[in-house]
Amino acid sequence: MLSRCLNSACGASFRYLSEGRIFHIERVMSRPGNSEPQRIVEPYWLCRPCSLRLKVVVENGEVTTQSIELEPANPEIRNGHLSA
Repeated sequence: MLSRCLNSACGASFRYLSEGRIFHIERVMSRPGNSEPQRIVEPYWLCRPCSLRLKVVVENGEVTTQSIELEPANPEIRNGHLSA
């Protein structure tokens, strides 16, 4: 159940769908004694301020957040200048 922003440094409570972004993360889980892996889709929520600067990622099997690294539309542009 969604209750708080996934960003552990944020204290925002989930109240309305329009106040942020919901991410559906699919993970494959293996259980002992079960030969077939099980696919699970779990919802995670970032409040609006966090969703503008963070993305949801899976690292080492754990769902967490990571800063969004914005790249220029033209990869030859660095620091506002066209590379020669």
